[in-house]
Amino acid sequence: MQILQIIAGFAAGWLSALLGIGGGVVLVPMMMYFFKVPIQQAIGTSLLVIIPTACVGAWKHYNLNHVNPKLALILAVGAVIGSYVGAMTVSAVPTDALRKIFAILLLVTAARMLIS
Repeated sequence: MQILQIIAGFAAGWLSALLGIGGGVVLVPMMMYFFKVPIQQAIGTSLLVIIPTACVGAWKHYNLNHVNPKLALILAVGAVIGSYVGAMTVSAVPTDALRKIFAILLLVTAARMLIS
């Protein structure tokens, strides 16, 4: 089982640095379906895993001159506040509704990317 978890982590890290995704798109579904982790716990675990992943990927992208530091700082202010509010909200949203919201967000994002 641990080798599957390491492979899932590798996939999240690779996709995170390659496409800017990983935690929500890769780890949350993997934890829910392969490791039978409740969605709330999968979300929280994914956020913790993505910290070192994001740091390594961001540092490499910074060295490649692929980072807009001013924009990142401005976005980070809103993201930190939004993360706090989101973490407080997740306990109030029923599990089934949370799963559906997550799926709809992925579908809408995928459709917009395909169309544009």
